[in-house]
Amino acid sequence: MPLFSALLALLLVALSALLGRWFVVRLATKWCQRKLQAELKIGSFFWIQNVSLKFQQHQQTVEIDSLWISSKLLSHDLPRYVALCFGEVRIRTDLQKVSGLFAPFSQSTGVHQKELSFSPSLLKIFCQLFSIHVDSINIMVLKVATSESLWHIQIRESSFLLDSDGKRLKCEVSLNQINSKVLKSGQLEDTCLAELSLALKLYVEVGISSRQLKAISVDMWTLHAELHEGLFHSQLLRPGPSLAPKPVPCPEVTENLAEPTLPGLYLLQQLPDQVKVKMEITSVVLSMNSQKRHLNWTLKLLHFLYHRDEDQLPLRSFTANSDMAQMSTEVLLKDGLLLSQSRQRIVCLNSLKASVQVTTIDFSASVVLNTCIVHYRHQEFAQWLHLLALEIQESSSSGFKQKKKRTFPQILAPIIFSTSISNVNVSIQLGDTPPFALGFNSISLDYQHLRPQSIHQRGVLTVDHLCWRVGSDSHIQRAPHPPNMHVWGEALVLDSLTLQGSYNQPLGLSSTQSDTLFLDCTIRGLQVEASDTCAQCLSRILSLMDTQSGKSAFTRESSFGESVSLLWKVDLKVEDMNLFTLSALVGASEVRLDTLTVLGSAETSTVGVQGLVLALVKSVTEKMQPCCKAPDIPTPVLSLSMLSITYHSSIRSLEVQCGTGLTLLWSPPDHMSLYQHILATLHCRDLLRATLFPESAPLLALEPPVTVSEPEGLLPEPSPPKRLLNLTLEVSTAKLTAFVAEDKFITLTAESVSLSRHGGSLQAYCPELAAGFDGNSIFHFKEMEVQLLPELEEMILHRNPFPGLQTLRNRVWLLSLGSVSVEFPYQYDFSRTLDEAVGVQKWLKGLHRGTHAQASPSPAPLPPDLLLKVQHFSWVFLDDVFEVKLRDNYELMKDESKESAKRLQLLDAKVAALRKQHGELLPARKIEELYASLEHKNIEIYIQRSRRLYGNTPMRRALLTWSLAGLELVALADASFHGPERVVEQVQELDPGSPFPAEGVDLVIQWCRMLKCSVKTFLVRIRDYPRYLFEIRDWRLMGRLVGTEQSGQPCSRRRQILHLGLPWGNVAVERNMPPLKFYHDFRSEIFQYTVVWGPCWDPAWTLISQSLDLLTKPSADPSPPLPWWDKSRLLFHGDWYMDIEQANLHQLATEDPYNTTENMHWEWSHLSFHWKPGQFVFKGDLDVNVRTASKYDDCCFLHLPDLCMTLDLQWLCHGNPHDHHSVTLRAPEFLPEVPLGQLHDSYRAFRSENLNLSIKMDLTRHSGTISQPRILLYSSTLRWMQNFWATWTSVTRPICRGKLFNNLKPSKKKLGQHYKQLSYTAIFPQLQVHYWASFAQQRGVQIECSQGHVFTRGTQRLIPQAGTVMRRLISDWSVTQMVSDLSQVTVHLMASPTEENADHCLDPLVTKTHLLSLSSLTYQRHSNRTAEEELSTRVGDPAFHTHQLHLVDLRASWTTTNRDIAFGLYDGYKKAAVLKRNLSTEALKGLKIEPQMPAKKPKQSVLTSVPAPPPVNTPSFSGQPDKGSSGGAYMLQKLIEETDRFVVFTEEESGVSDQLCGIAACQTDDIYNRNCLIELVNCQMVLRGAETEGCVIVSAAKAQLLQCQHHPAWYGDTLKQKTSWTCLLDGMQYFATTESSPTEQDGRQLWLEVKNIEEHRQRSLDSVQELMESGQAVGGMVTTTTDWNQPAEAQQAQQVQRIISRCSCRMYYISYSHDIDPELATQIKPPEVHENQEKEDLLKKQEGAVDTFTLIHHELEISTNPAQYAMILDIVNNLLLHVEPKRKEHSEKKQRVRFQLEISSNPEEQRSSILHLQEAVRQHVAQIRQLEKQIYSIMKSLQDDSKNENLLDLNQKLQLQLNQEKANLQLESEELNILIRCFKDFQLQQANKMELRKQQEDVSVVRRTEFYFAQARWRLTEEDGQLGIAELELQRFLYSKVVLRPQSSCQSGRQLALRLFSKVRPPVGGISVKEHFEPFSSLGKCGASHHPADTPVLP
Repeated sequence: MPLFSALLALLLVALSALLGRWFVVRLATKWCQRKLQAELKIGSFFWIQNVSLKFQQHQQTVEIDSLWISSKLLSHDLPRYVALCFGEVRIRTDLQKVSGLFAPFSQSTGVHQKELSFSPSLLKIFCQLFSIHVDSINIMVLKVATSESLWHIQIRESSFLLDSDGKRLKCEVSLNQINSKVLKSGQLEDTCLAELSLALKLYVEVGISSRQLKAISVDMWTLHAELHEGLFHSQLLRPGPSLAPKPVPCPEVTENLAEPTLPGLYLLQQLPDQVKVKMEITSVVLSMNSQKRHLNWTLKLLHFLYHRDEDQLPLRSFTANSDMAQMSTEVLLKDGLLLSQSRQRIVCLNSLKASVQVTTIDFSASVVLNTCIVHYRHQEFAQWLHLLALEIQESSSSGFKQKKKRTFPQILAPIIFSTSISNVNVSIQLGDTPPFALGFNSISLDYQHLRPQSIHQRGVLTVDHLCWRVGSDSHIQRAPHPPNMHVWGEALVLDSLTLQGSYNQPLGLSSTQSDTLFLDCTIRGLQVEASDTCAQCLSRILSLMDTQSGKSAFTRESSFGESVSLLWKVDLKVEDMNLFTLSALVGASEVRLDTLTVLGSAETSTVGVQGLVLALVKSVTEKMQPCCKAPDIPTPVLSLSMLSITYHSSIRSLEVQCGTGLTLLWSPPDHMSLYQHILATLHCRDLLRATLFPESAPLLALEPPVTVSEPEGLLPEPSPPKRLLNLTLEVSTAKLTAFVAEDKFITLTAESVSLSRHGGSLQAYCPELAAGFDGNSIFHFKEMEVQLLPELEEMILHRNPFPGLQTLRNRVWLLSLGSVSVEFPYQYDFSRTLDEAVGVQKWLKGLHRGTHAQASPSPAPLPPDLLLKVQHFSWVFLDDVFEVKLRDNYELMKDESKESAKRLQLLDAKVAALRKQHGELLPARKIEELYASLEHKNIEIYIQRSRRLYGNTPMRRALLTWSLAGLELVALADASFHGPERVVEQVQELDPGSPFPAEGVDLVIQWCRMLKCSVKTFLVRIRDYPRYLFEIRDWRLMGRLVGTEQSGQPCSRRRQILHLGLPWGNVAVERNMPPLKFYHDFRSEIFQYTVVWGPCWDPAWTLISQSLDLLTKPSADPSPPLPWWDKSRLLFHGDWYMDIEQANLHQLATEDPYNTTENMHWEWSHLSFHWKPGQFVFKGDLDVNVRTASKYDDCCFLHLPDLCMTLDLQWLCHGNPHDHHSVTLRAPEFLPEVPLGQLHDSYRAFRSENLNLSIKMDLTRHSGTISQPRILLYSSTLRWMQNFWATWTSVTRPICRGKLFNNLKPSKKKLGQHYKQLSYTAIFPQLQVHYWASFAQQRGVQIECSQGHVFTRGTQRLIPQAGTVMRRLISDWSVTQMVSDLSQVTVHLMASPTEENADHCLDPLVTKTHLLSLSSLTYQRHSNRTAEEELSTRVGDPAFHTHQLHLVDLRASWTTTNRDIAFGLYDGYKKAAVLKRNLSTEALKGLKIEPQMPAKKPKQSVLTSVPAPPPVNTPSFSGQPDKGSSGGAYMLQKLIEETDRFVVFTEEESGVSDQLCGIAACQTDDIYNRNCLIELVNCQMVLRGAETEGCVIVSAAKAQLLQCQHHPAWYGDTLKQKTSWTCLLDGMQYFATTESSPTEQDGRQLWLEVKNIEEHRQRSLDSVQELMESGQAVGGMVTTTTDWNQPAEAQQAQQVQRIISRCSCRMYYISYSHDIDPELATQIKPPEVHENQEKEDLLKKQEGAVDTFTLIHHELEISTNPAQYAMILDIVNNLLLHVEPKRKEHSEKKQRVRFQLEISSNPEEQRSSILHLQEAVRQHVAQIRQLEKQIYSIMKSLQDDSKNENLLDLNQKLQLQLNQEKANLQLESEELNILIRCFKDFQLQQANKMELRKQQEDVSVVRRTEFYFAQARWRLTEEDGQLGIAELELQRFLYSKVVLRPQSSCQSGRQLALRLFSKVRPPVGGISVKEHFEPFSSLGKCGASHHPADTPVLP
């Protein structure tokens, strides 16, 4: 029963189910027909199968294969108890008819809302019990885009679950697999457009009450989509007009159309409260060309979360009219990967997270990206981009018309945005450009937008290791490179960036506050690399961005048009910044900044740099470059420790401050590298500019022509004055080094440099500036200040002295220097470095010459004026350190020797005291130890002092020091001489003497300035010499100066090679060879000008000259260099006037450069100097003083007032000496061809071969002064001048020449060797000459003359020396002409009766006696001629003489006083000459005579081969026969033959005059020089004896005195030099006083009048006195006068008696001397030595070796009284025949010395004795000089303290010692003279193998005197001279006086006798006359002396 019941129940249930199923199916069918207008079909009745729902209208069908209900009780896979299960569901539809599908739903949604309401409880139960499951769904959509398209969707295992809590309905849809395809059918085959497969789970939550979607969640996984190429070409993605979305008008939008809205805000409001989308394992594939190209995108996770909380308080006032509810949104992407068909990664994304959150208080958003790698290859993406571009273009074109400008609303709510992006790398390969990549480790951004009372925005940006790589390998991802390294190709590297900023904008229209902006940025590790690759990449990127320049320009214009008040502040700090520029040609450059700080504000901006370095990388060989700190970078080009730049915007001021360590290392290769880098950078800039602004390039190119094409007549509108930028620059320390060659560099060092510019003025100041060359610090500037001023009032005052200037005001450069120091090291070649620097400057000028250089030159503006002020200037040439130390050590040794001598004296005194104390007990060993210890101590002290030599005193370094003090230089520019044409006019005006080229001169340098200069002191010193070389004080200069440099022809341009290295190689720079020339017109005023020079300074000056040669590089022209005189003619032209108050020239006279006391002082007073081309003119008062440290100091030996001295220079050239414009220099490669053996000389026409100097001294100017020219000389002054001349003419040794000193240059020619002819002219109105022997002897001569003229001319020959050794040329000066005219000459002899005064002054009571006077003197000297010229001259003019003297009205006085003074003067002169000769080095040089040597050509004499010339015909007088040359020899031969007859026959009528030895000696033919001829007209001579009173006056109307020099000859065994004098007197008369003359007591002299002297001629007798004096007979009385210039009538006349009537007289004097010219001596053959020497007669043997005086009177008529006779004898004995008193003693000494030399025949012993005696004499001379200097210093001290007893006693003691030394000197000097003479004779004999032979004769003749009277009548009268007493007549009377040497008693074996012969003559007047000469016996028996009586004995 229960079983049945159960079955029944089941049956009922089944039945009810079937009924219910049927009922449900019926209801569903009806409902579908009515509501959906669709037909529903169900195939099975019991089971729901084959259900079909068809929409007839739209041809859409839904088919369900099966439908059933299941439960989780039956299947555990089901989630609910009741499950509605579907089998397969098929849906088919057509999109073209789907538009009407949703109409029924839309129409019925609002009608049946209440019908769809369910009870929440029932809904909850239903949701918990029921679920829907579908096995598969197939959806087919036809005509998706076109009629041929098909969309197929297949869904498997889907389920639908509902859940409800009573308030919300939750729906969950799960689709396990969805497959979708879009197909397109074609004619050939079907094409798949897209494929899609995924798994989906959808979760939806709906509010039951509100029926709104509350939440939605979508989960998708295994999404795989394939999009094919046909999809993009189809119309599927392009919605048609029917499918185009139409805007749905919502109420809020329609109401607020005018208000802006945020994009997406409406969409967010339509979203449910919660939205969640999750996609896992997503794959999207884009394929093209039948799978040949495809892209594969895979994404592991995509998560989207959205939550909105409507219950919480919203965010109020999000915008002005809306609020925003609290919400949060989050998007997350993980592991995204985009691959290409080659499986290469294109995009690799690790994670991306973005979130937005809205709270009650703010709106926040954040983005986090981790590891995004993008590899873009344009070749792969080109097709895809093309497809996307077409799609975007069509979509944009379709919606362009509907697009409206969107405006964003103003957000009022706070906004917080943060982002973090890490590990991003993007590489792009575009194909036409190199690939590049951008990557960074992390970027974080925090942004806040706050709006409390003002808009406040702030943000923080952080970037970690940003890197942008370019290049071929940039797309390859690399590991991060090591720190502090730069990888080439990384265009931008940023290790870290931190940027913090805020912007505050006050609200309210009435707010006066400005907007504020604050930025704070910190950057570390910034690396920027600029290269062509970078530029190409940037340009490509910018071109792809397709910027619109029009909109940007509009934006810029609008932004500039608005004036926004903004207060901003920027703080930027960059650490470790490296900037690189990369070039394929020159490597790379690097700029390193350790720290860069920027502090900016609206008012002030400051940029600070710490550690700035610019370096060059020559070649990029490594892949990485170290990025060191700035101090560690090797060889930087630019290095700077600190730099600060400050800009003040309000005052437009820029301040730049550079710290310590500014270093610049420059070189031409580095410059070229930098230049290439800059060009590459500019090229990159232009490329980017052309990309950004393509329309700006042509506009810029057209701007210059617009400005040029403005019409000239219209002036541009005046623009408003632009406010200049004020600049201030300060540099602490700077060092700039420029390498001008590989080993040549220039260094510039400065400290505390400040530069400022305010307005139009510029000012710079530097306390210390130094410039060095090649490591040598040369230039030093201190307190340097430079200013550029628009104008300066001081310069206006400087223009006033130049009225010709047109410009009144000009800009001014003001340069003020505290001190300038220039130091050149020893032997440093400065010129090479300077020349290289100039070449580099020329190269830079050509390299950077812009395009404006080729344009038409515009007139240059007027350059500014220059005002230079230097307080102290110093120019130094440094000396050789070795020489400095050598001299210092020498001085130390001298001092130490003195100190050691003092110590030795102390020790000697102590030892002597010990010996005195201990006696013999003191051991000798102890004493030796003491002395040895002292010696050792001396050595130690010397070593210690040598080590401490430079401890306290620095070493002397200067070779030459040139210093200036108070220098002020003004250079004025003016429009009147500005421009090339005006400068050429100035040149022609300043240099009119030079021919200017007709074609003009092309000048590359031309300038003209007016100069005004003043210098307080101008000093030049050599080494540490105590005297300045130049000393100028208070120097003022003004005038014009023009500088020009001629443009060289192509042949005058040399090429200088610059070695730039690879890749440029060598660069040739053209250098202009013509020099810079100066044209001047100066006027100077100098207070004191002093020049000091001496030969002792010549060695130092040689070093200075070598240093000067190193300052300027010699010309590249291979011509021999010009000497300094020709170079000055080439470079300097114009006039120079100098007015000097006091000018001094000191000529040093010693070989000691430190001597200050020995010099010749030329002193000019009120000197006016004019220098013009070829002439120097001196005008002023000249005093020449001799400065010696003796009592002769300050001797003004020459005083010339009102002197005008002119020096004319005549340059002897091949061309015009003034044509310097024609000099054309040639480069070595452009040399013309020259004959073989000849050197090229570009200066040939201009170079001077010789110089003719003409000196003219004119004293005839009248300036109102009373002083007259005078000369004061002492014998010591003359000796001093001889030493002075010897010092100045000495030949200096070569200094620092030869291989050892690397100086092989040829020696420079001295100016003294350049003279060819020197002429001197002196014109003076009067002259006074004083000569004093010495202060001690007080003897002298005074010469006075009135107007005079002196002219002399000399020529110079340079004779080369024989031999192979190169020697200097011998300078041979010869006087070619000399003419002197003097008038009214008077000569007095002066003597003082007293000795030398104590005060070393001349005795004012000196006696002055008359010596001679004359009316006029004419002197002529002719040149010494060669042998041929002299021979022709002798034939044509036998009276030719070298010296010719013509005297008119000579009046001579010869008294005993004159005799003593004259002999004393001559003796002093002779002794001084002998002493000088004997102490010279030539004293012991023997005569080398070779017996077989042929005679040389005599110097300036007749050749020996020339036949003997005819005898000299002297002017004949009445009664004198002419004798041949053989007459003297015949007379001597006849005289010798008659020596045995002892009888003189006076009856012979002829032959007496021929026997005179004087005539015979004068008429020989061995004359080689007719030296002088003296002619006298109307001469007279007063003779006064010593024992008688009265005087004798000898007069002659005409007289001639001739001197001839004969060849040296052997006389016996002695070689002697013979000199002959011949005197011819015509119209000779003798007058004598008859009584004692009263004028003798008056001191006046008696003179004859000219009428009584001149030759007798007819004249009118006007007075009785003239009638009485007209007679010419003997005995007549003649009136005399005492004043020559006044007639006798005006004076107290005194008469004299004519004692000898007119007659003629001949006098001969022959002298023999041992002083022989060595050159002449070598030309004489030695004498022949006969084997059988016979005994010769005394007279025959000594005929030619005796000093002989011969006097001849032909007709002599004498009338004397006894007094006159006695007076004549007195005069003859004491005046005419006066013999030197010490002659006998001198002869005895000479014989004794000869005997000693004969005994000692060893020449070395003789030489040694002479040397010892010479040394003794030299010591005496040195001691005398030392005593004189001591006395001089004492006298100087006594001038200040005249009563100092100690000084007086010391002076007296030194005077006695000086006198003793002088006496010893005289004795030893005389002995030395005798010894040297005898030694020379002995040498000559030894050289000719002659022995000293003993003289067999008893006596030898010393001197011979001969008087001959052809006819003489002598009348003796009474005292009155009228009454005769006796008369004597002599015919052919010969008187001979022979002076013999004394003989010894043993040698007197010869008897001399005299025989007298008497003859009775016819009586005369009754008085018998007898000629009676009785014979005498032997003279020895008569007791006669060896010397005959001086006067004959008359009967």
